[in-house]
Amino acid sequence: MKKKLLLIFALIFNYICAYTSSNTYDFFANTKKISGEKVDIGCLIGTPSELVLIDSLLLFYDRYERQTITVFDTKNNRFIRRFLYEGNGPEEIIPPLKLFVSYRNKQINIFQIQTGSLYVYDAKDIAVTEKEPAIYQKLSFGDRPANIKQTRDGFVGIGMFNNGRFHLYDQEGKFVNPAGQYPFRGEEMNPDVRFFVYQGVFCSSPNGNSYAIGSSYCDNLEFYHIENNNASLVKKYETYDVNAKFEQKLIINEECIMNYKAAYGCDKYCYMLYSGKPYLENGKRSYSGKKIIVFDWKGEYVKSFEADKEIFAFCVDENEGVIYAFTYDEEEGNIITRFKI
Repeated sequence: MKKKLLLIFALIFNYICAYTSSNTYDFFANTKKISGEKVDIGCLIGTPSELVLIDSLLLFYDRYERQTITVFDTKNNRFIRRFLYEGNGPEEIIPPLKLFVSYRNKQINIFQIQTGSLYVYDAKDIAVTEKEPAIYQKLSFGDRPANIKQTRDGFVGIGMFNNGRFHLYDQEGKFVNPAGQYPFRGEEMNPDVRFFVYQGVFCSSPNGNSYAIGSSYCDNLEFYHIENNNASLVKKYETYDVNAKFEQKLIINEECIMNYKAAYGCDKYCYMLYSGKPYLENGKRSYSGKKIIVFDWKGEYVKSFEADKEIFAFCVDENEGVIYAFTYDEEEGNIITRFKI
């Protein structure tokens, strides 16, 4: 009996170490300051919101004359094309959109939130400008997630689900299992309310079965691993709850600290854009930050970068050691900036 009690206490101690010692970890003890330079992409930029990279192709979501996706070749520094028209016709799309890439299959994935449809394109077709790229595959997600990412065995999504903070899907987009719980008071709230209150940014390891989510309005960062169609929490950093309320819409307190504002997953590391500023100081805007925190896929902190400009969205080229980001210039407006890391 005594040995059993000691074993139980040891398990409890290990659990506490895994999920509370992280709370006092200083993510900025190993910060490198980075300076960016403008990338002249050879075309106008409106109000971009998504940015991905596959090989040397940089793609971003930016609505321009009914076209939604812009492509730039980072290797040869040249504008390639715009494609994918807005509309209700065949092979047209209804914004807003989410983008992610499949490095393993060399594919670009464009998710249409309103319909739950995923359009898959072959990367090599994107660079052929003589014709519109054809849809390689189209998948439908019936439970209408607000965003999805790809894993080795399928997809993971977030949304206003009755069960779980996430839903796992197979490679055909069919629901497999719920996963995860909302932090703090989230499990006591209605699905739509908790989704907005504890909304966040998330990313996945493109060739692996790991993913991570960082909450935007509270200090909550979680890392998961998928095995046998089930996701388990492997690391969590968490201290304070949301400083906001929900009354028909999300009402953010002026003192609410903005946390994670964008995320990007690569093979080696997970990258999280962090603000750290109060909502009022951030001009009552819920986006942008200068600090990018790097973790491995077990959730262990690796290092941090601090940019000399506010970043709104970003992607990472791990092979070249470069971050491409949307920043704002007072004279030119929205621009793409290259940071060497």
